[in-house]
Amino acid sequence: MERISKTITAYDNNCVAFNDKFIDYLPYQKMIREFINLLEPGIKVLDLGCGPGNVARQLMLAGKNFTLKGIDLSEEMIKLAQKNAPAGDFSCQDIRDISFNAESFDAVFLSFCIVHLNQTEVLSLLQKVSNYLKGEGKLYLSFMEGKKDGFEKTSFSKEEIYYFYHSAKSVKKILEDNHLSIIEIKEQDYPENDGSITTDVFIFAKKQFTSNGTCT
Repeated sequence: MERISKTITAYDNNCVAFNDKFIDYLPYQKMIREFINLLEPGIKVLDLGCGPGNVARQLMLAGKNFTLKGIDLSEEMIKLAQKNAPAGDFSCQDIRDISFNAESFDAVFLSFCIVHLNQTEVLSLLQKVSNYLKGEGKLYLSFMEGKKDGFEKTSFSKEEIYYFYHSAKSVKKILEDNHLSIIEIKEQDYPENDGSITTDVFIFAKKQFTSNGTCT
């Protein structure tokens, strides 16, 4: 599929520039730390679309002894993640094809990875994520809205990358339909190179169970 192959090639070729921009990007660090504060020590965490390990690095620095599994389709990003968060377990895999046992993780991160998935793929992935989360398990989800879907150049890559701009309303409905209740939604402006502004959306959610252990 062209949009995937071109996107991954761009990430492979520009992984260092991406790492340099986002590994310590303060607006995202702040959101990640706020979510980490909600997590108990020693839990199992899944980081999907882990990139160069910018989330994983924050998880390790938190000192909570998390067990971390990271997945990304870019081999070069995985190499960087292994350097940035050596305590994590990282593998190169398509997040659309993941398969884990039910209730395998206490928390899942989807940090700006659904921006490369269409609506059908997002629905399928979030259904899986809900299944992989334990009862009361937590989800960190971030994405952008405000532009049209398509290939575009970025601040870290002159090679084009395909982006989907999902609406917060549609993502919220998918979450709720899959027993993931919203803890908090935050938005912040992101200035683009062309002077336009897109909106970064951050959602903290948790899997809901009734007292008898069934999904609400």
